[in-house]
Amino acid sequence: MPHPGGIMTESSAAALQAIDPRAFRDVMGHYPTGVVMVTAMINAEPVGMVVGTFSSVSLEPPLVSFMPMTTSATYAKLRDSESVCISVFAHDQIQDCRTLASKDPEKFNKVGWTPSPSGVPQIDGAVAYIHGRITQEVEAGDHFITLVSVDDLAVARPITPLLFFQGGYGGFSTTGMSAHVDESLISAVRIAEAARPQLDRLASRFGGSAAALVQVSGIDQTIGATSYGANTEVDERIGVRIPLIPPLGEAAVAWSEDQIDQWVTRIYPRDEEIITSYRDGAARVREQGYAISRLDTDAPAYAALSDALSEYALAELTPARDREVRKTIAASRRCFGGSIEADESSIDLASVVVPVFDPDASELTNSGLVLRLGNLPAGVTAATAHEWVGALQAAAAEVTETLRTTAHRDYARYTAAGLRNA
Repeated sequence: MPHPGGIMTESSAAALQAIDPRAFRDVMGHYPTGVVMVTAMINAEPVGMVVGTFSSVSLEPPLVSFMPMTTSATYAKLRDSESVCISVFAHDQIQDCRTLASKDPEKFNKVGWTPSPSGVPQIDGAVAYIHGRITQEVEAGDHFITLVSVDDLAVARPITPLLFFQGGYGGFSTTGMSAHVDESLISAVRIAEAARPQLDRLASRFGGSAAALVQVSGIDQTIGATSYGANTEVDERIGVRIPLIPPLGEAAVAWSEDQIDQWVTRIYPRDEEIITSYRDGAARVREQGYAISRLDTDAPAYAALSDALSEYALAELTPARDREVRKTIAASRRCFGGSIEADESSIDLASVVVPVFDPDASELTNSGLVLRLGNLPAGVTAATAHEWVGALQAAAAEVTETLRTTAHRDYARYTAAGLRNA
């Protein structure tokens, strides 16, 4: 029972000291928080800090708060500013958030921002802005509780905010929003079904599985249509999500520099040398016109990848599980990114993937749709593997023509839905 007046007793202090800091962080990590950027101008230079402890405090008078660490050097500068701006990050500003949370001295040159009426930086693309003055500060353990008196505020971009949960960033989804997306997905499935004749022909000819994968968000593809040859077990469901996380998805992004830039930012853990290798791999895919995954380079890693993708497909992952899945995906890197050399023999391919190009573009550009062969015979020659590639490329060219003609209305609806940017 709390001591009258809120005074801490020796026993209650001892109990607090007995709490394991890691357990404390883990339990608190199960509660999501919003993410904001608190900025000011100090000596004509922008200064700011990303915080996940922002909160509304009072309506009369209007007050908000945030809780910086007492050891924060950035807050030591902010606390003396005449005014601050609090920018509420949107769900699609993860990269801006990461950049501004870094110690990079040039970080304000790497994101968009504009001066507020009082001259304080406000981050471009934010959901809302709150302008005010730091009016009170209370020391609370290893943090300050900092009160900000609100002078002005506005919603600039009414979309879902960025959230921080279990050490990771993400967005917010509601049933209503999911229903809206499901309507948009109809157009995606329809353009995948435009490849049905080619999928059936490929599966029958080579005896494996043929699938059309279509991009349905900035980070996901889904299986939109499949066909299976004789005696091939049905092992994938329509609508299963497949992440566009390196090394997965080379053929889906290789003909778009913007998509490659976004694709390589999704690796975990981040490593500039590996990012460069993925860029080189995408260039190789663009040059040769196909992407492959192999079972003969690291079969255990590929088996672990299959398990990770099954988990990814089942439901939204918590940030902790998402990181584990990303680690497993990253560990399968040796299975991807190669070529079929003319002198190879006894080749074991897990898949061959080629792009269907945008029928409305003046140059070769990813359309959002790829064709894939899988469940292929093992131990084949390079000539056989190149036969698969050639047949798949010919089929993809036919599908591009279908999207240009009989299925053009469906493709126009798919592009208008903007799923690849969602």
